[in-house]
Amino acid sequence: MMATDDIAPGEVIVQVPKKFLISNDQLQQLYGENSLSTHQLLAAHLTLLVDDQKTWWKPYLDLLPSHFNTLPVNFSSSLSALLPTSLAEDVQQQRNKIKADFDVAVKFLKDRPNQTPTTRLSFDTYQWAWLCVNTRCIHVKPMGRQTKGSDIALAPLLDFLNHTSESRIESGFNMHTQCFEIKTLTPYKKGEQVFINYGPHDNQAILREYGFVLTQNEYNFVTLDKEVWRLFRETLPAHELEAKKQTLQHAGYEWINDYTVKMGDVSYRLICALRLLATGRNSRKQLDWQEMIMGYMDKIDDANEREVNSMLETICKRALADAQQKQQALKNIHDPSVHPFALMFLKQIWAESIEILRTTLDNVEKE
Repeated sequence: MMATDDIAPGEVIVQVPKKFLISNDQLQQLYGENSLSTHQLLAAHLTLLVDDQKTWWKPYLDLLPSHFNTLPVNFSSSLSALLPTSLAEDVQQQRNKIKADFDVAVKFLKDRPNQTPTTRLSFDTYQWAWLCVNTRCIHVKPMGRQTKGSDIALAPLLDFLNHTSESRIESGFNMHTQCFEIKTLTPYKKGEQVFINYGPHDNQAILREYGFVLTQNEYNFVTLDKEVWRLFRETLPAHELEAKKQTLQHAGYEWINDYTVKMGDVSYRLICALRLLATGRNSRKQLDWQEMIMGYMDKIDDANEREVNSMLETICKRALADAQQKQQALKNIHDPSVHPFALMFLKQIWAESIEILRTTLDNVEKE
């Protein structure tokens, strides 16, 4: 979408009247009270709309994507095998969620024979509808108020606005105008493309949820959980490993996919985990670790920090070797069923990971 005139910060760039929103309120009127989540119900409703050639929503439906082949949830097994570990786990959870929602939708439609067609709902159709909702839904909470995350809706027009992390916006349902509105906080000149902002997401999250990546993304990071726990297992006997895991858990420092590095930065949780591992069996240093995480000490001691840097170097080198191997494997994929953009996006994910890991290693070597 392009600016037809100069746009100043604070101007409303999108205004969608309530009657053009496919919202939970509208669906409750159609189907009555039910136990489905808004996402489940929107997807089920969308599958019915696409079968109705006379629906008032047909112009909007015709603009929806015909496929989502750049989303990892639809990747072939050969491409899925080359996803980063944390992303692959998230994608599998998404697949499980879609299947569970499909089963709920089938039962919901079956229990309403007078409201729904007799044709059997296919999984492919439901997954397409589910992904339409997931990639395009808006949150329709009233501006300035906090509401549950289930208050989502589909709206025409918004498909024409692209995402960039540089864009600054405010959005919500305006009770006075009875419209969903997007207000830009970023100025635009006439002829410039107007953007919205999906939020502070790294490229792996954007690829998983929306099926694309940004050429430059300040939020990118590399998850090192797999390498961290491998190092713990190599360093400690089983009973000590379990004891240190419990120590991290009780202190709130054992989170899934939270041991990360980004460009020029190592997460504090990762440093704390490695500092604990570097204490070995020294009970005095383990007490110092507790003092450190409570803020009474900046670090345990210089020897511990040297060991932490050595461990960090080890796990980053391992992650780098894995990333380079995956990058090389992607070059050998010549499957015509793989969408070229899907392949290109995954190559970029690994290239970004390699750049971050190399930068981290350079910084470690300087210390």
